[in-house]
Amino acid sequence: MSPDDLLFGDEQAEASSEQPSVSTAPWPILVVDDDEQVHAMTRVLLNDFEFEGRRFAIVSAFSAAEARAILAERTDLPVVLLDVVMETQDAGLRLVHHIRRDLGNRHIRIILRTGQPGQAPERDVIVAYDINDYKSKAELTAQKLFTSLIGAVRGWRDLVTIETLNHSLERRVAERTAELERQTALADEQRRFIENLVEMMPSPVWYRDSAGRSTLCNRAFRDLFPDATDGIEWIVGAHGRTGTGTEAYSFETSVVGPDGDPRELLVVKRPLTAADGTAAGLIGIATDITERRRMEHELHRLATTDPLSGAHNRRHILDLLDRMLAGQGGAEPRPNVGPACLVMLDIDHFKRINDALGHAAGDAAIRSVVEEIRRHLRATDQIGRIGGEEFAILLADTSHTDGAAIAERLRSGLAALAIPLPDGRRFQLTGSFGLTDVRPLVDTVESVLGRADQALYRAKALGRNRVEQN
Repeated sequence: MSPDDLLFGDEQAEASSEQPSVSTAPWPILVVDDDEQVHAMTRVLLNDFEFEGRRFAIVSAFSAAEARAILAERTDLPVVLLDVVMETQDAGLRLVHHIRRDLGNRHIRIILRTGQPGQAPERDVIVAYDINDYKSKAELTAQKLFTSLIGAVRGWRDLVTIETLNHSLERRVAERTAELERQTALADEQRRFIENLVEMMPSPVWYRDSAGRSTLCNRAFRDLFPDATDGIEWIVGAHGRTGTGTEAYSFETSVVGPDGDPRELLVVKRPLTAADGTAAGLIGIATDITERRRMEHELHRLATTDPLSGAHNRRHILDLLDRMLAGQGGAEPRPNVGPACLVMLDIDHFKRINDALGHAAGDAAIRSVVEEIRRHLRATDQIGRIGGEEFAILLADTSHTDGAAIAERLRSGLAALAIPLPDGRRFQLTGSFGLTDVRPLVDTVESVLGRADQALYRAKALGRNRVEQN
């Protein structure tokens, strides 16, 4: 396996970029010997040799001490040709020990040369002193010297390359470890931020894992359900449909708040899935829409109610009539809707009440009339103020005969009504009534109103305080 096989991807590219460019400088060979002729002869022997386009250059040291000084300054020396006996009988061996132990240099190739091989047994020396080759000076001919140097240079180069790659890998591992630690710290920080954010949210939030366990409920949820059991039961309960995909869905529901008052909630749920598509749980958020619903109801009341009388206003009572004519008892069509009646009521001589008793008495008369009429109506019947002292009364599912009877009761009730004034006085009034049938899917609002008005005008023309039919 080559050194490149140890790397992959950007590590290999980076390691390659760290390699020195191809050099043509000579290979430096450190010759350590106290004999000058050995240095000269080595130069002569290597003068004509090259390896990978580079010649060999001799770096001379004439003692072990001088070699130590050179080795302390240079780290580019691939090979040492080392004599054993110099200042002392074991100066060379001590230098080997210094290189390997003190300098920690395991790359440089050491070829031990001696003119007295018997003084240093080959096997013991090689094993004990980490020597790469052992030759006697007599056998180092030019060819053998070249062969030994080539093997040594190749070994040195391979070790340096491997170490460079190892350093690159170690640095990349350290960088990636630091990046992973940074990302982990960032993820932890983001997780804490999200947890704090969810906890601070004013809306109740919860999470159920794939096993159905409720593993998260924020402060707003706990405030809504101080009893944890109630909260868990509400989460698990059948609120809305069950999500089957990843799409969010919503629904409205009601709960009893911690103060005992009902709360209207808009609930949004979203099923969560893992990377492999399996269910990973469900997250939900509830928004309290109690106040919004109250405002909507109030706005609807204001939009459909006459502020003085509390009856429906003109637009709403006519809209109810229109829906009845369209065969709609509610939101859905009712093609077989039963008979119905419309009664128009006008307070007799209302202007006299205002002129004689004041507008406060007129307002009291209108409110009292509506109260008295409602006392005789069913839950399905409706009353609306058309304008001034005129009212429209819708009698649902009522035949003409029954409608006439109801109108007569209303007339009689108004005639018997005694309306109190703030000063203790009381006054009475009467009303004129016009009755007509409502024919769904046939009539229009205008046609029904027209017939009822005709009957009303006839009642007023015939003396008032009576019911006329059309």
